[in-house]
Amino acid sequence: MSDFDHLLWQLAHQDMQAYKDEDGWFLIAMNKCQFLQPQGGCGIYETRPQICRDYSNDFCEYDEPAEKHFEYYFKTYQELDDYCRKRFKRWDKRFE
Repeated sequence: MSDFDHLLWQLAHQDMQAYKDEDGWFLIAMNKCQFLQPQGGCGIYETRPQICRDYSNDFCEYDEPAEKHFEYYFKTYQELDDYCRKRFKRWDKRFE
């Protein structure tokens, strides 16, 4: 349950979403990177974080909606909270 509590904290922040697919759980930041250049390039390419280096654009949402492959998809805090209340019988007692 603590993983879901942490995920709730993340979704409490503006412009965040979460999903689970066959590879696990992921966050979607629904905002653009501050280093994205007007032409779409990276403004800090040589010193970009490792997560950016590991990212592959082999699959693009323009090819097929990514949501088609999501097992779970939470666009809001409330959606995830509702899911947790159904999944965990003791969800509301986690702080006792």
